[in-house]
Order: sequence, then structure tokens, then C-alpha cells
Amino acid sequence: MKTFAIGDRGLPAQIAGEIGRRITLGELKVGEILPTESDLLTNLRVSRTTLREALKILSTKGFIEAKPRLGTRVRSPEFWNTLDPVVLAWQGDADDQDALAEELFEIRSAVEPLAASLAARRGSDAEHAQIRAAFSRMAEDHATAQAAIEADISFHLQIFQAAHNRFLLPVSSVIRAALTISIPKTLKTFGGLQHSLKMHEAIIDAIEARDETRASEAAERLIRATYQRNFPLRVREVR
Repeated sequence: MKTFAIGDRGLPAQIAGEIGRRITLGELKVGEILPTESDLLTNLRVSRTTLREALKILSTKGFIEAKPRLGTRVRSPEFWNTLDPVVLAWQGDADDQDALAEELFEIRSAVEPLAASLAARRGSDAEHAQIRAAFSRMAEDHATAQAAIEADISFHLQIFQAAHNRFLLPVSSVIRAALTISIPKTLKTFGGLQHSLKMHEAIIDAIEARDETRASEAAERLIRATYQRNFPLRVREVR
């Protein structure tokens, strides 16, 4: 295994991130046994406590498994906690970025209409007001691209909060990752968020009216339009 360039301080999260990225890139293969603790300490130049904390992070996220007398091996992707924001970040350098982005959109198309429907049904008036406020921030002129991105992300995540489904909340990290990929493309193509404001407004209008069906359909229209903008060649292939 290659020596990891962690830097002088080598915090556990940094070490876990470096190893995690190497696993997602395939540099460390599924089933491969990690070097011994002694070898890792030599390569990483950190304390035993720091190393063990880093390996614990990787273990809790499903990336590695330690077995007595067999060592610590890399686990297959079905064990990875792929909804974890940290794990999503580790995949940011993967070679198949287009495939990763498309898979994120597939999750969006499955859960966002449901979240909008539930927000219409369960969300309080105060939570609906927060979604409306997030939409208003989207409509503003933003000083930076990052401000525009955060305004858009806030709108969608407020809907998930208002849905009041504890099992949907972890998926919000996927929504953030998908939007982080798609919104810069939108800004580059259109110069702002204005072109999609009507579709976003249709969602909050339906939520405020507590019209579950209309809220779901409005969310589906927005995601479909976003998908077509981000994957135009794939759309033509399907047709």
C-alpha cells in the first residue's frame, strides 16, 4: 500500500478520509488486507491512538472490518454508509462522477416528491413560512455563486424538515450532494436561478395550500427538468 501524505498533524478524520477515498477510487480493493498497525504507524507518522480512532471511523461507516488473526480488510460497497455526508465527500474524487451524479438524481426523483407531499400534509404553518422564506432568498440577486447554491439547498432541505419523517432526514445529505453538483451547472448555463423559480414556487404554493398531490407533481416536474438539463445526452438516448 502506498504511503499516505497526511501532513504533520494527521488528525483521525484526515486519515480516515484519505483511506476512504483510496477505497472509493479502487486503489484499495475489496477484500484487500490493510497493512499491519505497525506498518501504518510508520507510514502515517501518527500516534497509535490517532490511528485507531481513524480506523474506527472507517469501521463505523462500513468501509473496513477487523477480524482476529485475519487482519483488517476492505469491505464491499453494499456495506458502506453511502448516505453519510462524509462518505459522499470521500466519493468526490471518483472517476465515475457522471454516474455518481445520475445515481444521486435517481434518489432525488424517488424521495423529493414524497417529501413535498408529506410537507403539505404534516408541516406546520411556521415550517411552511420557512420554506417560503427560503424561496424568497432564492429569488434575490446573490453576491456569489456559493450564496445562490446555499439558498437553493436551503429551500429543498426545509421541505425535508417539514415532512416529519425520521427516515427521510438522512437522505437529505444525498439531496445536498446532488444539488451541489447540479446548481453550478445551472448557474454556468443560465447565469442564475431565475429560470427555475416558477417551478420552485409551484412547490411551495402547493405545500401552503396543503395539496399533497399537487406538491408531489410540482416537485417531480422540477427534478425532471433538472435531470434533462444535466444529462441531455442520456435523455436523448432514452427516447
